[in-house]
Amino acid sequence: MSNNVHPDDSPEAPHRQWNEILQETRVMQTGVQILAAFLVILPFQARFTMLTDVEEILYVILLVFSALLIVLMLVPVLVHRYLFGQRLKATTVLLGHRVVKVVGISAGLLVAGSVWFVIQVLVGWPVSVYVGGGLMLATLFLLVLLPRLLTPRGSMPESYDEG
Repeated sequence: MSNNVHPDDSPEAPHRQWNEILQETRVMQTGVQILAAFLVILPFQARFTMLTDVEEILYVILLVFSALLIVLMLVPVLVHRYLFGQRLKATTVLLGHRVVKVVGISAGLLVAGSVWFVIQVLVGWPVSVYVGGGLMLATLFLLVLLPRLLTPRGSMPESYDEG
């Protein structure tokens, strides 16, 4: 990787960056919505009544987290709608940039948490703690730490470099 990355500060840059943010959101949106739909239909399955109180609490946490994540994905689009025509594209892009980072990490944690939940229901706590905990750690490494390790210092415009 080269440290000679030049920020794109052309007049068209915010429009290109906004299109990239929308595309990244579309990629994540489908997976999150499918996983949320899976969580919504679980209570209507016969085996759901066999869950312990702790498993039901974990389920509710995952369900609410998936709903909040779907709503969070709408934020950049609605902010864009509210700011439309006010020449605030850079503000919209910066917000979208931040939201996409949070959504990406949160989507990974939702997937890991859902797998942890399924493993717990199938084989119990001892195995699920190791497998689910390991999956959570791997998710955090891949989605939080690895991008930071791969990002050359000074390669992002100051307005984006909040870590």
